[in-house]
Amino acid sequence: MRLLIASLIGTSLLLAGTASAATIHVPADYLTIQDAIDVAINGDEIVVAPGTWTGTGNNVVDFLGKSITVRSSNGPGVTVIDGQGVRRGVAFTGGETSDSVIKGFTIRNGRITDPNINDEGAGIWCATDTAATIIGCTIIDNVAWGGGGVMLRGTNTMTDCTIMNNNTPDNTSANGYAGGMYCLSNTSIVTNCEIIGNGSYWGGGAVFMYSDSQFINCTISGNSSVQGGGVYIRNQSPTLNQCNIYGNTAQSGGGAYLFLNATPIFVDTVISDNFATGFAGAVAAYQLGQAIFENCIVSYNHSAGNAGAFWIFGSTSNMVITNCRITSNSAGGIGGGLYSDMGLVTLTETLVCDNTPDQIFGPWSNGGENEVSEICMTGACCAWPDCSIITQVDCEDIAGSTWLGGGSSCDDCLSIINGACCLNEEFRGAPNCAITDPINCEDVDGDWQGSGTDCTACIPPPQPGACCLATGCILLWQDECLFIGGTWLGNDTSCDDCPDTGACCLCDGCLQTWEQECLDAGGDWLANTQCADCPATADVGPCCMASGCIMNATEQECVDNLGEWLGTNGDCVDCPQPCFGDLNGDWVVNIDDLLILLDSYGPCP
Repeated sequence: MRLLIASLIGTSLLLAGTASAATIHVPADYLTIQDAIDVAINGDEIVVAPGTWTGTGNNVVDFLGKSITVRSSNGPGVTVIDGQGVRRGVAFTGGETSDSVIKGFTIRNGRITDPNINDEGAGIWCATDTAATIIGCTIIDNVAWGGGGVMLRGTNTMTDCTIMNNNTPDNTSANGYAGGMYCLSNTSIVTNCEIIGNGSYWGGGAVFMYSDSQFINCTISGNSSVQGGGVYIRNQSPTLNQCNIYGNTAQSGGGAYLFLNATPIFVDTVISDNFATGFAGAVAAYQLGQAIFENCIVSYNHSAGNAGAFWIFGSTSNMVITNCRITSNSAGGIGGGLYSDMGLVTLTETLVCDNTPDQIFGPWSNGGENEVSEICMTGACCAWPDCSIITQVDCEDIAGSTWLGGGSSCDDCLSIINGACCLNEEFRGAPNCAITDPINCEDVDGDWQGSGTDCTACIPPPQPGACCLATGCILLWQDECLFIGGTWLGNDTSCDDCPDTGACCLCDGCLQTWEQECLDAGGDWLANTQCADCPATADVGPCCMASGCIMNATEQECVDNLGEWLGTNGDCVDCPQPCFGDLNGDWVVNIDDLLILLDSYGPCP
């Protein structure tokens, strides 16, 4: 009976283990990333070691619709997915969810060469029914006619990525859309990403086509195209929030080009230092839909033709510009700040000044509280201990500064400057900080942190600490330690505080880990050793017993339990049917088994 119960418990544990998520290592467990994906099930994590990883077929990596995580162990600087100029880097081909994650790779040299495959998204491609998650990747030097670097369909999220130096096969051909990123018929969210130095005919940096996607806190710079150097928007309503669009070039719309039913929303966004060889240094709008600009700065853009900043042509819906500053833009033709050729535009609470050769050319509607002048008003810009008389826009470019308004002088600075004063030791107490001006702070021998700062500036930055790994210890900051799967012991801790590591010898292999984790796994732990020090593991195979079959048993274990061992290549299906009641293992239930049972009759020991 006890043998039967033990057998059933062991079988149950084996079945339960197959349903839990697994961690698969490349190349330790499988030689390629795709090999690991092919065997993975939903919930698994694939950890990829440093190196350059290539593949076969149309994609180096295809998620196959699985909800799995594929991450590098040491980040994109040392872990590369390389398309070798003949295949795509990463593909989410359909059915992927937000739990389908790729994290921490450089994805380069992607190129679609199969004529039967859509030539788009050479670095990363997301199909229409995907919701993939892309984190901390660098997508560089990829080439495709649509979205050289990235093609986003579906409802994907992308965070902390760099999309750089991606192009179409011919950036002068009207067949080319989005050197960097193409958002097509989707509602993706892109956060804290940099789109730099990409090229195409339409939208060098990014294209939004029938897209309601959101870009949040993104930088779009140094991109080039014929139409829309930074971004090209056609139809529907993408949102750009807290973005910086600067240093892009195009024939028209150096920063952005809005076309047809484009109804984008720009909020808290800076559009600066863009250039057009034709017209519209910052924004070209040839559309039927309504565009909205709120709390934006549009400055220092230039066009060789008309419209240094905005060019609005043939619109049938009103462009709304509210609480923005259109300053210091220039045009070789007319409309230094804003050029409206029968276009509809309403300015409200907006400053238009210092544009050349003029501020506004053509019709516009005054929503009230605007200021339009040839020269931008100057005033005191206080950034202790310095002060200068400059415009508000220039002052805001100086970290920690405060502009006192038009006509103010530097004598007014001390009256308004307050910031965090970190107190020296003899004055310290909770909270070891006071909000005051620099003079009073100096009187108490404090450390003044600048105008407008608060007491959080006096909190010391995090210190590196011990990051305990199964393979050893290194000193890292918390986020970096957790990213590589370590256990962080806290600020300013020492590697001496980490538990010892060693070889955990298991019946089916070995792990390099800590003692407690080894004991929890049922292994034998050898302190400060490597897996090579573990004794050789015994061969295991199915053991046919009268009460059933144990799949992974050694030959000796099988003999000790009166079973028949089928060898390492055997299978439980080859065992005869269980013979319940056979207590002596001879596959016959008779008087001998009854005698064994009678002999054991009575209280259990």
